[in-house]
Amino acid sequence: MNYKQMKIFAVCCMVFDHIVRLFPLHRMFAPLADILWNAGWGGVAEWLLEDFTLYLMYIGRLAAPIFVYGVVQGFVHTSSIRRYVSRVLLTAVIAQVPYTLFDLAEMRVLGLEGNWRETELNILFTLALALCTLWIHEKLKRWKWLSPLAAVAATWFAMKLGMEGGQGYIILAWVYYIARNRPRWQKALFYLPAVMMSRRGLVLWVIESFGTVELPRVLRNCLLNVLGNYFGMLVTLSDNGEKGRAGKGFQWFMYAFYPAHFALLALIGFLRPPLL
Repeated sequence: MNYKQMKIFAVCCMVFDHIVRLFPLHRMFAPLADILWNAGWGGVAEWLLEDFTLYLMYIGRLAAPIFVYGVVQGFVHTSSIRRYVSRVLLTAVIAQVPYTLFDLAEMRVLGLEGNWRETELNILFTLALALCTLWIHEKLKRWKWLSPLAAVAATWFAMKLGMEGGQGYIILAWVYYIARNRPRWQKALFYLPAVMMSRRGLVLWVIESFGTVELPRVLRNCLLNVLGNYFGMLVTLSDNGEKGRAGKGFQWFMYAFYPAHFALLALIGFLRPPLL
């Protein structure tokens, strides 16, 4: 895929992930499952509601690693990192209100009471911080061995500020950057420990759950979020190095689409009845 195709693919995955937060998949497939149950296909109905819906959720997990890769590529090719960071940060600020409204709409749909103060900062804040980390990496020059410390410090800062994906996406950006000139098979090997570090909380949760009845649920959750992100990183290996027809118009559309889709989905979430 070229750069434009990859960005469009990531956007589709992101929109899917956000839509199913307002329209849960098990609810959408429930009528079909009922038909299967009544027809004596109980096993198929169970698979549809449990396994199949879980597999579909992997689609949404592909988005974030591809967007992280996109900003790293932007960092590599931009003529002004200062203006690039400013654009991402400005979009993050604009998107925060619709992002918060979407979070509150999701809580309402689920029948829960949301609190805007508990909404984390959207992922663009994390990506802006990741860009700053790469900027520091380049400024270190002969002191490149300090670069991992900068990535860890930025990750800690993102977690403290409550940024979406702050526990690991900066690490992914840093690994994307340092591995960018390596062969694809080496990148795939680098990405595996990186994604496990980025989701270390889930990995530790699995270890702590061994021997308990919670293990199957915890393991499914871990596989969804760890493998899902890893598959997203592997998708970036299909980058053919071509930009595609990604001019200024496409670039500004991508910036505008992020807050706009949250605003639209928030409106839908507030208009639809809560789940019983």
